[in-house]
Amino acid sequence: MGTSGDSEYEVYALRYGGHAGHRAGLFLQHDLSGEPDGPQQVDYFFWLLRNAHRTVLVDCGFVRDRGVSKQRYQDTHPLELLARMGTRAEDVDNVVISHAHYDHMGNVGLFPHATFSMARREFEFATGRYADRFPTRCFVDPVDVAAVRDLARQERLTLLDDAADLFPGIAATPVGGHTPGQMLTEVTTASGQIVLASDAAHFYEELECDRPFNIFHDLDGMFRTYDRLRELGERPGTTVVAGHDQEVMSRFLLVEPECVDLTAPVA
Repeated sequence: MGTSGDSEYEVYALRYGGHAGHRAGLFLQHDLSGEPDGPQQVDYFFWLLRNAHRTVLVDCGFVRDRGVSKQRYQDTHPLELLARMGTRAEDVDNVVISHAHYDHMGNVGLFPHATFSMARREFEFATGRYADRFPTRCFVDPVDVAAVRDLARQERLTLLDDAADLFPGIAATPVGGHTPGQMLTEVTTASGQIVLASDAAHFYEELECDRPFNIFHDLDGMFRTYDRLRELGERPGTTVVAGHDQEVMSRFLLVEPECVDLTAPVA
């Protein structure tokens, strides 16, 4: 069993880009809701977990040039954000890949000393026979898939069948819904638990209003995950963090430009 210093982490959300979207394009069958369309900002994050013993990332963002081809743009390179936090690419011990979409696993090649963790169901889907079908191919980049295959050949990739403690104080759980192997990451901090939803809940509104996102593999599974996240959020001392919500930047303390401390909510 790890000591408290081994199992408690600083946890930061690092915002590397944003996109001005519209509600009708982001929420499932928004036209049936009776509400008018309107703007909906989509922010792009990855997450830094660290203590004196290890440095872990949850996701690692998209590659700048390939993002441009999808009309998605980086405001700040992920390595520049890490540098602002005093972390180098060489310092990263493990990267948790929450799911296989391009904006979450595009930069795996930047971390030469890291191992990687991913749900087996996600890996099998992303490398399977239907991953090149529309619309999956719009979100799962074959260049990224080839990079993850290489990690597997190098024995740097651990595939998770079920919930697992990756390290003392860090647990990953495949939940599905948005993608076949979408994962949640739970992190222990000195002040409580942080649940990183990643794309299990893009926006807080999905949980607060039971409003489904429009990209999913299993609609029932996505609703089950919303229920699970709400249950987790009701636990004392637990904070659920949405994966793409611009409110993340205002709900938590800004410690560097585009970097917020998820253990320090703003009252």
